[in-house]
Amino acid sequence: MTRKVYEQFKDFEILAPQTDDSMAIASLHAQSWQENYRGVFSDRFLNHALIDDRLKIWTKRVNAPSSNQYILLAKQGNVLAGFLCAYMNDHPVYGTLLDNLHVATKYKGLGLGRHLMTMLARKIDNGENYNGMYLWVLEQNQEAIQFYERLGGSLVETVEGNDIGDRPFLKRRYHWKQLDALSGNQIKT
Repeated sequence: MTRKVYEQFKDFEILAPQTDDSMAIASLHAQSWQENYRGVFSDRFLNHALIDDRLKIWTKRVNAPSSNQYILLAKQGNVLAGFLCAYMNDHPVYGTLLDNLHVATKYKGLGLGRHLMTMLARKIDNGENYNGMYLWVLEQNQEAIQFYERLGGSLVETVEGNDIGDRPFLKRRYHWKQLDALSGNQIKT
């Protein structure tokens, strides 16, 4: 099976996932949570149950994707540097759900996360039933919150959640009604 390559960005290839990518995606996802969510979730969950939890989810997403799912991988050689997973037209008011955006620590600051979001914004702009894009971010993840605000995301609400992890937490919904900031225009520095 030939892997779909969307484009090249700096030293990274932006690719569609294949069956054998599930473990790498789950590992990067778990590593990101371990780095950013200490204190939100228990150490027991983060250190022991998390990788199995993420592997189960990513195996399903990669092997049996929903019809509105869109995944981008960023690889440097054989190393997964980052990924994005979205659900197109997920919400009647807020549009496409950006469910996951993770970049490995050593690749942060290179524009990779911004580039993946730009690719998603372009896909949304070319789609039907445009309502923009939204995401949820845990309130503790201030680095991600600052990143999303620099890219023009508007805070809609803060709510308590318990849909992931092993404890209740506060999460924020950010929305982009217009995607100009993500397509390269009007990015705040």
